Parts: sequence; C-alpha cells; structure tokens
Amino acid sequence: MKRYAVCILVLIVSLLSVSCNREQQRILDRLMETETGEYSGEEIDRERVEELEKHIRRYADEVEQMVKDTGKLGIYYKMLALDYLDQEMYGPAEEYFLRALEVYPNNHILHYYTGLAQAQLSGAQSGAAERTAKLEEAAFHQERAIELKPDYYDALYALSVLYIFELDKPLSAEEYVLRALDVRSNSINPLFLLARIRVIQGRFEEAVEIYDRIIDESENSEIIERARSNRDRLLGGGFNE
Repeated sequence: MKRYAVCILVLIVSLLSVSCNREQQRILDRLMETETGEYSGEEIDRERVEELEKHIRRYADEVEQMVKDTGKLGIYYKMLALDYLDQEMYGPAEEYFLRALEVYPNNHILHYYTGLAQAQLSGAQSGAAERTAKLEEAAFHQERAIELKPDYYDALYALSVLYIFELDKPLSAEEYVLRALDVRSNSINPLFLLARIRVIQGRFEEAVEIYDRIIDESENSEIIERARSNRDRLLGGGFNE
C-alpha cells in the first residue's frame, strides 16, 4: 500500500492548476497503465480502480502543499548559495547550488553558478587528480548551462577559461570563444582568449590582428597596454601571456 501511495504522490502533482475531477481521471488512467504494465498486460478490476481513486482524493491536498513547500525550499537554497558565493565560501555555495538543482534541474543560471563554485574549490583539493575531477565537474555544469541556453555568454566565457587555463584543452575552447563573440561581438575578454588560441595553433599573424583590434576598440588604457605588450612580444618572436 505504501508503494502505491508513493506512486500517487509523484503523479498527482499536476492537480495544482487544472480542474480536479478531469485531472484526477487523467491521473487515474495513467496509474491504470502502470498497473497493467506491472502485471504483464492484465486488466485491473473495478475494485482496484476504486482503491486508486480513494488514494488520489486522500493525498491530493498533501501533495499540493508538498509541491508548494518544495518550491519555497528551492528558493531558500538559491538564496543561501548565492550568499555563500558572494562571501567566497565556495564549499557551502556548491552544496546549496547542488540542492537547488535537485529542485530546478533545468535552470541554466544555477548550473553556471555551480560551475563557478566548483572551479574555485578545485584549488583546495589535496591532489592533482582530485583537482582535475573538480574542474571537470565545473566544466560539466557550464556545458549544461550552455545546452539549456546556447547563447548564454557568461557560461560560454567561463567554459572557455576552464578549457584554456585549467584543463589544458585550449583547442576545445575555440568553439565556445567564437560563440561568445557571436553573442557579444564587441566583448574584449573573449578576444584575448581567441588570440591565445591562435598563438597555440601557430597562426601568429591572426593573433597580431586580434591584438590590433583590441587596441583599436578598447577604451581601457590597461587593456590596451596588455594587448600592445602581447602583440609586441609576438612580433619579436615571443609568446603571449
């Protein structure tokens, strides 16, 4: 009996916003399908149908409240996680972002912030393997954020940084850098990343052109000086930082 109650608790969530009688019938039909499947296609009798109807009526109010409470809990998880992140307390931030993702698994922003927290935590790992594992977790969440929202600039840039500077996969970053530039064509930071990739690829002239573009388009003196320094090192046969 408890097993059936759990099944009903999960499936009856959709009662929240529709006509009760009609939706109860729909849920009952779905439950009947699962019942017949359990017994190798056998039909369930009227007594079993009445039993299921009784459980639906009994647990409807409880499930409605449970869903509301779960939604509130998810909001609290997000608030805590963001507060911990602001305070640079990355362990608790990761914990509560992951809890929030259990409630909102398709929230691209939560995946992005989870990845940020995990990238920061990687430096606290005891060994190289553990550090790499944490960085790969961070990359997974950035990839998931992009999967959910393909033009999510922040995740595109964050994943590019992870691949280039942390996971030693600079060529894997090229796609995401270019996509970030498609979203924000005048963004300077991805241009620096793209220049670095071009240097690694041995496409030095293109890297110089990118630095020239940064110099021409930026209004920040520090950024201009950084681009000019990298360009001059390239022209002198050096490698950019």
